[in-house]
Amino acid sequence: MEENRSQNQNPLQPVFELLQGGDPEKICLKYNLTRPRLDKMLADYQESRRRAALVDSYTLSQTGRNDPCPCGSGKKYKKCCLPHHEEARKTMPPDQLKRMDERAKLREKLEKEVRRGFDLIFLQDYDKAARHARKQLETYPEDDRFHDLVMTACLATGDCEEAFRIARGRWQTAVEEKLFYQENGYHQREGVDKNTHVHFYSPDTWLEKFWVAQRARTWGQKYAASPDPELSKAADMLKAANDLQRFPSKQEEGFQARREAFAPVLASIEARGADAVPFLLPLTYNFTWASLFVPDLLAACGTDECLRLLAELSMFRYPYFSQECLRHLEQGDERAAGVIAQVLFENPAFDQLKVGLLAVLGNIPCQESFSILARFTEHENRYVANWACEALSRHKNPEALPYLEKAKQRLGALDKIAGAIKEIAEMKQA
Repeated sequence: MEENRSQNQNPLQPVFELLQGGDPEKICLKYNLTRPRLDKMLADYQESRRRAALVDSYTLSQTGRNDPCPCGSGKKYKKCCLPHHEEARKTMPPDQLKRMDERAKLREKLEKEVRRGFDLIFLQDYDKAARHARKQLETYPEDDRFHDLVMTACLATGDCEEAFRIARGRWQTAVEEKLFYQENGYHQREGVDKNTHVHFYSPDTWLEKFWVAQRARTWGQKYAASPDPELSKAADMLKAANDLQRFPSKQEEGFQARREAFAPVLASIEARGADAVPFLLPLTYNFTWASLFVPDLLAACGTDECLRLLAELSMFRYPYFSQECLRHLEQGDERAAGVIAQVLFENPAFDQLKVGLLAVLGNIPCQESFSILARFTEHENRYVANWACEALSRHKNPEALPYLEKAKQRLGALDKIAGAIKEIAEMKQA
């Protein structure tokens, strides 16, 4: 039975398990491979995918001789892949070459439609962006970029139910396609002959979007805004922070300029305390400059409910925004630990989005934090367990060592686990 299973097994399965974060030594033992052999299989697979992607997207007119090579090598095109392409075109049958060039033209047209859709989102013309994306989905139903555009437009216009439906469905599709690809070497919806256009986001990407849509739907019901013209007007005024003509500066400089410009509005919202929450949360469903004001305003409110919202918002994984949510939680000290515990043990399907919260607990050395982190070192997700071990080690508590050793025995010497064990062991010896 074991021999038959081995014969029917996808020969690339060891590589797929390695790419998922599997322990190389355990994979070698499982598939009777040497480490050099596994490393070569990985290198060959990555090279084949790189070349396949290049050939699939290549047209002679798209890249100049002195342009960077599209394969990503960093060399000029003429010094890298151009000679191979020219030789391939000479030996390629005319009908095949024609089909290849036609596909490339269609792909170039498709990319323009994608860019147009995101430009409309950037201009906040959400209705037009949604219509454009839905039209493209009639031809390209498995292109996640157009599904993303529709979902983004739905969140911006308040249709949280539709956004939730899209995100949940595409996340399920992404998971199915990843598993199918690992077993078969091609996407199920693409077909073995690759006759159907597909463009899939990773399951992790859709999981983040699914969480945003799920929270938007839940909060829309829980925090239904009562009529309040003053708060409604103030929240709308914050949206002007997204005007890049008025605020051309970027990064921290851009945020400071916006914060100074809207200081009176922010002060008026802060003065309203928890009453402002229903008007602030919709600003966070899409990542914009306006959303960056929300963490400070929720933290200023100071209630346990706002601490919980900060914990849930940190799982949106927006740049800077999530870090600010976590920073405010860490300042909440032991009080925040109890709130974080509630969030950590709910909605387990989204656990891999919670590693930031685990990191915060690593900086709040109390018994509750220690117990939570110890429990998460046993998490079935290697990524989550790895982060829990690293956070637990920062408590500088020798009692953490058995949990770290047990995690190492189960998962192997992952980087954070190995480092955590070394740190605790050295502390005990000191």
